[in-house]
Amino acid sequence: MKSAGIALRGVWAAVLTPIDHRLEPNAPAAIPYYRDLLRNGCDGLNVLGTNGEANSFGVGQRSRFMEAIAQSKIPLERVMVGTGTTSLDDTAQLTRKAFECGFTTALVMPPFFYRGIGDEGVVGYFHALAARTNPPDRGFVLYNWPAVSGVTFGAALVDRLVRELPGKIAGIKDSSNDVELQQAIGAQHADLAIFPSSEECLSAADVNGLAGCISGSVALWPQLAKSVYKSGEAALADRLARLRQAIAGPNMILRVRYLTGRALGDAAWERAMPPLGTLSAAEKRDLEEAISRCA
Repeated sequence: MKSAGIALRGVWAAVLTPIDHRLEPNAPAAIPYYRDLLRNGCDGLNVLGTNGEANSFGVGQRSRFMEAIAQSKIPLERVMVGTGTTSLDDTAQLTRKAFECGFTTALVMPPFFYRGIGDEGVVGYFHALAARTNPPDRGFVLYNWPAVSGVTFGAALVDRLVRELPGKIAGIKDSSNDVELQQAIGAQHADLAIFPSSEECLSAADVNGLAGCISGSVALWPQLAKSVYKSGEAALADRLARLRQAIAGPNMILRVRYLTGRALGDAAWERAMPPLGTLSAAEKRDLEEAISRCA
């Protein structure tokens, strides 16, 4: 059953999934870490998203991890879970599990193997997904990352999904960070929670009609991000932007893993699922230097 919902707003961390030596998601390591993030500035968490390497895990692994998080004392109204896969059946299984466990919403990427499927294909997919999962109100957050999925949730497509699945779309995570797209969607549907994927947007979130951010790096500096979100103070916003820029890029997951392990004093956090590896010694030095310049 879906937990009592809260407003989808504020600083949401797209969290890492710790991985044990058997290459299994490590829930006992994740739970205290996730709990601390919620205590120290994060309004919510996105579990099993891209930063959590969700699509490197099987359906069984993801389901067991969801169950473990749901059985912890983490408030599930503050947790959304990524459920997208290339398979409709797998996505439906994971989405049903998310709703059964009580997560506040499911973050769903469109089918991301075939190119050129067009709006009709995406709409058909979401109708089929809804039929198989019976989503609660505001059960879906759309995950827009065309560089990965090959599909853009354009304003017209979002409008159509909102109209054809009334009450089921809570918002959109826009990892393209396309300001014009965000404004176009917001102009049509002011009630949708629009989340860019970078904390650089936080200082002007209210002005720009944004709900906040869902970021893969914000877990490294949640208190700073929350201060920027609440105050918009220019000096703090500038430092936050420089920190984000210091780790952005193709290796961002590995950079976040390294910095998290360093902060927690546990190098096991550096372990990623194949085919991802770890940073080299030189890359670690360069990253530390870049971060130190942001002080």
